Amino acid sequence: MYFSRIYPERSYIIAIKAKEKYPGGMYINAEQPARSLRCHDSEDGELILVVGDEHKTGQGIDTNQHYKALMDFADEIFTIEDIPFRWSTQDCMTVDGIPYIGHFTSKTPNMYIATGFQKWGMTNSMVSAILLRDLIIQGENPWQDVYNPSRKTIIASTKNFIVENLNVAEQFIEGKLSSPSKNLDVQPGEGKVIKINEERIGAYRDEEGMLYLVNTTCTHMGCELNWNAAEKSWDCPCHGSRFSYMGEVLEGPAIRPLRMTHDVNLIEKLFKDDF
Repeated sequence: MYFSRIYPERSYIIAIKAKEKYPGGMYINAEQPARSLRCHDSEDGELILVVGDEHKTGQGIDTNQHYKALMDFADEIFTIEDIPFRWSTQDCMTVDGIPYIGHFTSKTPNMYIATGFQKWGMTNSMVSAILLRDLIIQGENPWQDVYNPSRKTIIASTKNFIVENLNVAEQFIEGKLSSPSKNLDVQPGEGKVIKINEERIGAYRDEEGMLYLVNTTCTHMGCELNWNAAEKSWDCPCHGSRFSYMGEVLEGPAIRPLRMTHDVNLIEKLFKDDF
């Protein structure tokens, strides 16, 4: 299996209009599951943003249940009048909790990377700007070893590294062994994996009755995709790629769309270093 030191995690957000006035500030709890609150003043009035219910991409329960969990949480605190917006977002997580900022590799002196912000994009982007500026202009920064993408200190997080990559391997194998439904009855707005001529096929029928069929093998490393009911997308449980119900790439690392005639040979990709 292709090993990785970074993995994707999805979080959910609902924007509510409440009867009560928001007291101001940003809040996050110390317990699990994690929840955070903040406010946004829009043209239509005050919106309270409720954030949380994260899970590894492609591995959540029915994704609509994550939104429901946030609604239930908000309902305990506020008198909800409306929920005009809801969406999810994807973050890159590192196994040791520290972003990767610096030279992409020791052999690419003119190529830099900044990723793995762990949902703290506003602060870690500032750290990235300062560190990369110093590396480009001065050739060094006092914190470059801490954030070095090729750092050896990650050995302290070996347990997390092994656990995350075992999870990837488990998802890869489970996807290959899973039994798709032989029921071809796909309702409007529904997406599911079905079997046609012994092939695993992803099927989605839109509200007008049009049926869309895709190959559910991720074009990145060959893992089998899962249906995301809330966003109506096919999500990869291994490395976080996401595709529309028509097969278009929504989020990487995959760069090729899904096609009915295109399959992925993992072993071949590893030998060719093509991913």
